[in-house]
Amino acid sequence: MNKKNHAYKLTNREYDILRILWDSQDPLTASGIVERGNGLSINTVQAMLKRLLKRDLIHVDQIVYSGTVLSRAYRPTLSQEDFETRRYADNMRRIQGEDFSCSQFVAAFLGQENDHQKVWKEIDELESLLARKKQELKENGGA
Repeated sequence: MNKKNHAYKLTNREYDILRILWDSQDPLTASGIVERGNGLSINTVQAMLKRLLKRDLIHVDQIVYSGTVLSRAYRPTLSQEDFETRRYADNMRRIQGEDFSCSQFVAAFLGQENDHQKVWKEIDELESLLARKKQELKENGGA
């Protein structure tokens, strides 16, 4: 399995653990994840944490005491929104090939909306975002 091509393809348990971490304001230890997880065992959590670490989807944020034992506390490396965006783009690249572009990404989402007023509003917001990005690129010598 190519790590790059499948970085965002997760098992249900891996996704459950990421969701718990996204929902927490603070970094969590494996036992903290077990406490918040519905029916997750410590062995499952530790195995999934190891896999998520290997794929750079989480990182050790700090070392904390859990009772009298030092434990790792984890945080996700991406917000849930960033993860979902990247997962969608990854899936589309697998389906349509590496030529899948940002424009196609936006078009796919706009094509799903049936409310014309919402589409116009989205287009206006996109134009504003694009104008800011163009200005940013000009300022940084990218144009």
